Amino acid sequence: MVAFGQLKPRHFRLIAMSLVLFYIYRTFNHSRFVDPGSDWVDSAEDLESSPNESSPNETDTPACVPNESDIPARVPNNYSFSSQVRYARESSHSVRHSRTLGTGALLVISLQRVESRRKQMDLLAKALDLDFTYINATDAQSSGPYGLPRVERIIDRVRWQRSRFDELDLEDTSITPGHNPTPSEDNPNYILDAFPFKWSKDALENLVDPTGHEIGISGSDYWTLELDRSVSGEGLKEAKAWEARHPMPVQWQNETWRKSRDARVNPAFVRNNLLSEKSQFLTLGGVACADSHIRAIREIIHRNLDSAIIFEDDIDIEFSIERILEHEWPYLPSTWDIVYLGHCWSSNEPFRPFLDPKASYVRKTEHTLCLHAHAISLRGAYKLARFLRSPDYAYSRPVDHMIKDLVQMNYLESYTFVPALVVQTKEDTSQIKVGEMNRAWKDLSGEWLVDSTLERIKMVQEGASL
Repeated sequence: MVAFGQLKPRHFRLIAMSLVLFYIYRTFNHSRFVDPGSDWVDSAEDLESSPNESSPNETDTPACVPNESDIPARVPNNYSFSSQVRYARESSHSVRHSRTLGTGALLVISLQRVESRRKQMDLLAKALDLDFTYINATDAQSSGPYGLPRVERIIDRVRWQRSRFDELDLEDTSITPGHNPTPSEDNPNYILDAFPFKWSKDALENLVDPTGHEIGISGSDYWTLELDRSVSGEGLKEAKAWEARHPMPVQWQNETWRKSRDARVNPAFVRNNLLSEKSQFLTLGGVACADSHIRAIREIIHRNLDSAIIFEDDIDIEFSIERILEHEWPYLPSTWDIVYLGHCWSSNEPFRPFLDPKASYVRKTEHTLCLHAHAISLRGAYKLARFLRSPDYAYSRPVDHMIKDLVQMNYLESYTFVPALVVQTKEDTSQIKVGEMNRAWKDLSGEWLVDSTLERIKMVQEGASL
């Protein structure tokens, strides 16, 4: 035994190293629902069993959770794969297992034509015993009310919005019809503040009490209203009347012009570089992605869900996600709008303090992108729906940038889980980004799970083939 006064520098280094290792252990050593070394499943065939399959004595919502003394040393092997997972979760929780992770719904934005992604999401749902509600994504590579015509119409309306002035704008005597921003003498190659901008009254007036008034129809809702209502046959008269009052230039329908550079629409950045060889434009895929997320947000409002988690369909999930959320969620303030369970390019979040000393994951959002997994409260959905349809803002840039900007402008109260509980697989080519960006995105963002559910599924499948 070494007396305190006899401690040498190497002793202090050993003590410091021990404390660091203990912190890492506390943060990342999540308790597992089943001992990984146990005979957990019989074969990969169990993965194909119905998520609702149960034993005669098992129900989806048991009257109570078994006491620890009642839990057998091993989950019965005659249970199906998903039933074993459900049994393990119900046996190891202090609360009843939730198939929606404690929220009103788990919404999955999914490209209907990419069957492999939906099959993978079905496997994740079975492995984690979760209920997914699929929302068919807006797809610029398909036809129909949520296909290419819708996306092209949105881009046309963004261009149209920037080329006109609202009646309120014309009340400003400094603005005259036909006026467009031009380069200044000091910056001949740049157009500063290129697009006139104003938030809609609807967004600002309902900011304090977002759910106090019905969402109604406003702003960019009219850009897609006719196509939306054509699905149910309702409201076409209203939509066509608005369209008649706000026509777009006839020449925009000329196919030669639509393929020209003049038809392209820039994202609404603060400044435009007239000489840049890397000019960026709104893309069909990016607008389709934004529209898909806006539709998912409106689904939360339509169903009056207290909250929901929105997933994209190219993800992997931390196996212990339910236990982690159960522990962390009570530390969130009741005023939260959005919580990122997955994210990318979040370089500052790991260095921000925890929301609470007892929380191991939740931090205040500073700069977070990507929307492959995020929770939205009902009040947050109302806020987002109103801001994202504000005509000067709607579809003006990638949707994750739009939401990130709203967070940084303090219009949304946002929190981030660090490390992420959901990551993008990046194994398939993104519908928005292509090339080496996929791999670089994952490497730079540190998007790796501690205990991958897809890896567990893979081990089960490989074990059955040995």
